[in-house]
Amino acid sequence: MRAARIARVVAAASLVVAALTACSSDSGSDPVIEPSAVPSSAKPTPPAPSPEAGQHDQVGASAFTEYWFSVLSYGVQSGDVELLRTVSDPKCTECTAAMGVIQDNYNDGGSLQGGVYTVREANTIENFAGQVMTVAVSYDRSPRSGTSPLGQPRGRLDGKSFADCDVRVLWNGKNWVVRGVDAAEQLI
Repeated sequence: MRAARIARVVAAASLVVAALTACSSDSGSDPVIEPSAVPSSAKPTPPAPSPEAGQHDQVGASAFTEYWFSVLSYGVQSGDVELLRTVSDPKCTECTAAMGVIQDNYNDGGSLQGGVYTVREANTIENFAGQVMTVAVSYDRSPRSGTSPLGQPRGRLDGKSFADCDVRVLWNGKNWVVRGVDAAEQLI
C-alpha cells in the first residue's frame, strides 16, 4: 500500500515536471501564457436577465446594469456582440468601443481569454423622471489577454478589483438599455 502511494506521488510529480518543461522557453523574452488563459473548448452560454431587470424602477435599473456587465463578459468570452448591441443604446460610445475591442480580437480568428466582470455592487443614485437613471457600480475584472489565430499573444489588460463607474441607463418604453458609462479607468 505504501509502495502504491509512493508510485502515485512520483507519477504526479513527473506530470508536474513535464508540464513545467513544456511551458518553458529557451528565450527569456517570450511571454508566458498563464494556464487560466488557455482557451476552453466549452462555449459560453448567453446570460439571462433576472426578473427584476425588467422592472421600470430603481431596482430594475440596478438589476439591468448587473445584467449588462454579464452580457459584456459573455461578449468578451464568446466574441458574440449581438446581445451586447441589443442591450446598449446606439448612442453609447463606451458600448460601441467595447464591441469594437471584442470584434477586433475575434473577427480575424483570434480570441480573448479572461476579462470576466463581477459586479460587487450596483446602486441607483440618480433618477431622471424614471426614464434615465444613473447606477453607481463597483466591479472586479479578471485579467484579459488576446491571442492571434495562430496562438500568438496580442495585448493584455490587467485585472482590476473594486473598480468604479457610473452607468446611465435609459428606459426605452419596454426595457432598459445602457446609454453611457463614465469610468475613470479603462473599462475594456
